[in-house]
Amino acid sequence: MKKPLAFLFITAMILCLNGCGSGIAVKESSKASAETKAEEAEAAQATAKAATATTSTAATKAVRATPSVPELVLKYGEVNPEGNIDTKVAEKFAEYVYELSDGRIKVDIFPGAVLGDEKTSLNSLKTGNGLLDLYRVNTNVLTGYGFKKLNLFGLPYIFKSREGMWKVLDNKDLGRAFLNEGQEIGANMVGLFYTDEGARNIFTTEPIKNLADLKNKRIRVPESVLMMDTISALGAQPIPMRYEDLYNALANGDVEGAENPIPAYLSNRFYEVAPYYLLSGHVFSPGIIMMSERKWNTLSKEDQNLLREAGKMASEWNKKEIVSVEEKLKKEMVDKGVTVIPLSHNEEEEARKDEEIVRVSFTPGLERWLYKIIDIQK
Repeated sequence: MKKPLAFLFITAMILCLNGCGSGIAVKESSKASAETKAEEAEAAQATAKAATATTSTAATKAVRATPSVPELVLKYGEVNPEGNIDTKVAEKFAEYVYELSDGRIKVDIFPGAVLGDEKTSLNSLKTGNGLLDLYRVNTNVLTGYGFKKLNLFGLPYIFKSREGMWKVLDNKDLGRAFLNEGQEIGANMVGLFYTDEGARNIFTTEPIKNLADLKNKRIRVPESVLMMDTISALGAQPIPMRYEDLYNALANGDVEGAENPIPAYLSNRFYEVAPYYLLSGHVFSPGIIMMSERKWNTLSKEDQNLLREAGKMASEWNKKEIVSVEEKLKKEMVDKGVTVIPLSHNEEEEARKDEEIVRVSFTPGLERWLYKIIDIQK
């Protein structure tokens, strides 16, 4: 019985399809086909229009779906821990890169020097060994890598204020042009953008009242000739040391003080072992995000422009954020029992005179740039 019933059912279906409503089926099929073609044409026009859209850098980029796995992952090193303003800037940069690339490019942040200290990180960029691709470094520690123009930004009291510093950094003939120095001198590093975590100030383990109290005190500095000379000019004894060793060195009495901007002082908990913070403002050195030139050269022109654009966006975010962050952190310092010592106008003027010898010794052949930096801040 199964076969005959199945046969009759199939036969009835065939007769129905062939005889009942075949004209309607043809009409609907034609209509659907026309609609499909119209939709495809509309989609093609939309895709073509989107494909010609440009980013603010004027670089064209095709619209693509966010990939489940990024095509490129970049490793970004930062010496400060999570929560620090510099680490937050790195996170913003990574966010902007991901958005502008539609997920094709991802930047992984490694805070707390987990990929190596400053010297190791800069050597990684210089050699292009792949340990990391990007690193934020203060411009005052680049002396050992052949940089000269960028060292100007790390000179003591070279900037009158935060506003003056950003006027210089945003200037196309100064700050913007100096980003290329690493390539020009063969340091194999590409400068992408600048950061601001505030002026560097001196903090100590024992009470001090003014700059005069720093005489002969052992003050930790980055492993930089420029920073050693800067602290020496103030009458203190500079002790070059890895940043990662500083907390223990302060706790053990190996050094009697150090110097850092307010965000770094708090995020690294230096107040626990050195609770006297002198607002010396001796250096207002910006940070600069450097990229391995070897890695940079593997990127398309489009992606290079994309990274620069993301850098500009992160820099703008930083410029606005740091002001409120500093105000908040100054209150936090007081709440944690830190003794904050202001610097009088007369003391600052005296310190500027003491540091003149440093500015002179690091600027031979760079006088025209030095004068421009000073002039643009007027």
